[in-house]
Amino acid sequence: MDSPRRFDAQWRERLTLADGSQVELRLVRPEDAELLRQGFERLSPRSRLGRFHSPKSRLTESEVHYFTAVDGEQHLALGAVRQGPEGQEEGLGVARFIRLAQDSEEAEAAITVVDTAQGKGLGRILMERLVEAARERGVERFEFLVLPGNAAMVRLLDELNPDGTQVRKEEDALCFTLPLATTPRRKWNLVFILLGLAAQGALSVLGPARERTEESETVRPPGEP
Repeated sequence: MDSPRRFDAQWRERLTLADGSQVELRLVRPEDAELLRQGFERLSPRSRLGRFHSPKSRLTESEVHYFTAVDGEQHLALGAVRQGPEGQEEGLGVARFIRLAQDSEEAEAAITVVDTAQGKGLGRILMERLVEAARERGVERFEFLVLPGNAAMVRLLDELNPDGTQVRKEEDALCFTLPLATTPRRKWNLVFILLGLAAQGALSVLGPARERTEESETVRPPGEP
C-alpha cells in the first residue's frame, strides 16, 4: 500500500513571508486558468523576457491549458496565492516539475514568482515544497536548464561542479542535475541564489520544455505564475 501523501488535492498551507504578508500554498488546478492569465499580466517585460527568451505579450490558450491541467504525477505544479482586497485570490507564484519521460525518476523543475512578491522568501519556500512533493512521487533528481548570461551564473556552476553535480551542454543552454535525497543544504542554497538572479533578470533559467504546444514551439516555457 502506498504511503499517504502530504501534497494532494486537499493540501493547504498558510505561511507568513519576510515582509509579514500572508500566503496560502496549494496544488494548481484547471480552475486556476484565469489566475494564471492575471499573474502573467503582472510580470514585468524583463521577467517575461527572462522566462520566454523573446518578447511575449500574452499566453496562448494552449499554454494556459498546459500549465493548469496538470495530472499531479508526470506534471505537478504548486501555487502560492493571497487574498485580494475584495476577498478574491491573487496568484503570486508557481513551482512545477515535469518528468523527462513517463514515470521517470528525473524531472525538469522551474519556479516563477511575480515581480511584486520577489525578494520575500517565496521562491525558496516553493522550491522546498516542490522537492518534498517530487520525492513523494518517486522523483529522485531535478534538472535545470540555464541560459548562460553573466559571470555570476558561471561562478555558481563552478561551485556546484566540485561536489559531483552533472553539468552538460544542451543546445544553447547549460544543464545541471541535482539529486533530491543527497544534495547538501549548502548546494540547494546556491540553487536558490541562482533562481533569485533569474527572477531579477540577471540570467535565465529555462523551465520544463520537453513537451511543447504547437503554438509555442519557438519558446521554452517555464512554470508560470
